[in-house]
Parts: sequence; structure tokens; C-alpha cells
Amino acid sequence: MKSVSDVVEEQETTTLLPILADEAALAPAPEAPVGPALKADPGLYAILGLDPSASDALIKATYRRQAAKLIGNGSHDNQPLKQLNVAYEVLGNPVRRAEYDRLRVSQALVPASAPTPIRPGAKGATRITKRRRPRHAVQPHYPGLGDVIVVLTVVGLAVIAGALLIPRLSVNLSALNALQAVLPLSSTPRRVLDVTVTAVPTAEATATPLPSVSARFSSSTVSVSNPSPAQNTQETIQVHLKRDGEPIPSTDVWATVSYRTTEERWPPTGAVKTDSAGAANITFNIGAATPNYPVTVHVYTTVDEQQLSWTTTFTPH
Repeated sequence: MKSVSDVVEEQETTTLLPILADEAALAPAPEAPVGPALKADPGLYAILGLDPSASDALIKATYRRQAAKLIGNGSHDNQPLKQLNVAYEVLGNPVRRAEYDRLRVSQALVPASAPTPIRPGAKGATRITKRRRPRHAVQPHYPGLGDVIVVLTVVGLAVIAGALLIPRLSVNLSALNALQAVLPLSSTPRRVLDVTVTAVPTAEATATPLPSVSARFSSSTVSVSNPSPAQNTQETIQVHLKRDGEPIPSTDVWATVSYRTTEERWPPTGAVKTDSAGAANITFNIGAATPNYPVTVHVYTTVDEQQLSWTTTFTPH
């Protein structure tokens, strides 16, 4: 059987335990660390309709969904799409997004009255000046059929007007001649022209054989030893000079050989003299002449200050 002291002790214990439990429940919670209260971002995150804590994958997916929606609605207003692209260029790049978040937090910590600090080296905000007049694209103008017709019409009218007016114009120069007699037209003194006739030496005429001289040498002959020689062989020009039917001894003769592309003189220098019978032989090498192409040979001599010539041909094969 419990004593009175034991009963009283049990009641005190039963009463105190709930009170201690209630005090622990009613104790104030530890205070949360005080930090900057960031408002919802009204800038690039607001354009995408996302919270600044959104992940990179969510930003990418949201951008694609909104861009497809703006492109598919058929609207001609490109301004929302441009703003969406600008926002994604910054937030879609992790480095640029981190920089943007840092600036956004620093601006939230600065009092509203204080100006926004500008980092050293960063570009300051420039004032945007709106154009008062719209900028029009200048389109190049190319002449068309209408322009060509207008030009041709103007030219034709000018030609017709000139043909009608020019024959009717008559200029009276008598007044101009009278004015010239009174006032000199130029301050430069007039020069007296020298009309002395100076004799010009006449060029010496080239000696031409007289018909009588040619007739006296008509019995002279020129021929070749082989009319159809082979290439790289020797050819001989046979000359017989006669005057009035008589041989002409000790007379200089030479020849020129005209191939298809070149001409040679034989002998290269000087001349060959005829013998007592008026005969002379000029020998030369044909070389690589064009086959079956005639070669012209001219033989020259000077007699009685008259230059005479004879012609013969041969065809190499």
C-alpha cells in the first residue's frame, strides 16, 4: 500500500511533464539568415517567362517552344522574336548567364537612389537616338525600254529640227569684219609670213635600163644545172652574157635565191667575173628547202652604168 508521500510525488511528476513538453514546443525557432530579398527579374528571364533558378535545359526547351510558337502564328511583327533571341543569347550561354546573374544581384543590393556602378573596362550605357526620318533603301535604277524610246525620240527630234533650221540660217559677217578692222581681235602682233621659195633637192632617180640597152643583151642566157634537185645538194647557176651577140668578158655577176620563207645572196659578198667566153657559174647549197615549192633565182650585172637582171627557177624535191 502506497504512502501519502509517494502519491504526492507521482502527481507532481505527472503534472510537470506536460508543462515541459509544451514549453519546448512553444520555444521560438532559430532565426533564418538575413539576405537580399530579390524580386522577380523583369529582364531576360521575364521574356522567357522563367524563374532565375531555372536550369539550362529548361531555358533551352522554353526558348525553342516560344520561338516555334512565334514563327508559326504567321504574324508580321518580328519584335517579340528578336527579344526572345536576345534573351536566349545571354541565358543560353552559361558564362554570359553567370555574368548577367551577378550584375542582377549586385544591382538589387544597391539602394534605389544610388546610381548603378559601372565596372572598370565595361562599356557605359549610350544614349540611343531615334531617327526622325525613316531610312529608305535606295534601289538601283536600270534603263528599260521606255528610257530607250525617250532617248531615241529626243535624238530624232533634234535631227529633224537641225535639218529644217540650218539651211534657213544666214549669218551676216559684215559687222564682224568692220569690228575687226577697228579693234584687233588679239593683242599679239601679226607676223609677216616669209614667202621666199626655197629650192628642194630632187631625189636622184634610180637607174633604169634603156630599151636599147636591153635589146643589145637579149641574147644573154641564165639557167640552172638541175631544174629539180634534191634537198641538201648543190645547185649551179650558169650565166652566159652577150652584147650584140658577142661574149662580155670580165663582168661582175651575182644572184639572189628566193625560197618560200627566206632569201639568200650568192656569193654572200662580192661577185663572180665572167670568163673570156662571157660565161660564169655560181654554185650554192640548196639546204632543207620546201619540197615541190618553186625557188626563184635572179641574176644581176651592171654594164654601161645600167643594172640588168635575168630570172630562172628550180623546184627541189
